[in-house]
Amino acid sequence: MRTEEKYLKEINRLLQLYLKEVSESNLKPLSAQMYQTQSINFVRWINGEFTPGGNARAASASKMESLN
Repeated sequence: MRTEEKYLKEINRLLQLYLKEVSESNLKPLSAQMYQTQSINFVRWINGEFTPGGNARAASASKMESLN
C-alpha cells in the first residue's frame, strides 16, 4: 500500500508522539517494545515498506516489481 506524502508526514508525526507516550508509560519493557514495533510496522506498511509475514527483502522485491 502506498499513501500520499502529505498524509504520510502527518502519520509519521503522530507516530512519533505515540512512541514517546509508550516509552514514558508504565508498561513493562517487552510490552512497550511490542506496542512500538507493531505501530512502526503498520506505518511502514502504509508506506509500502513492509509486508506482513515477509521480510525487508520481500517488501523491496515487491516494491521493485510494482515499478516495472
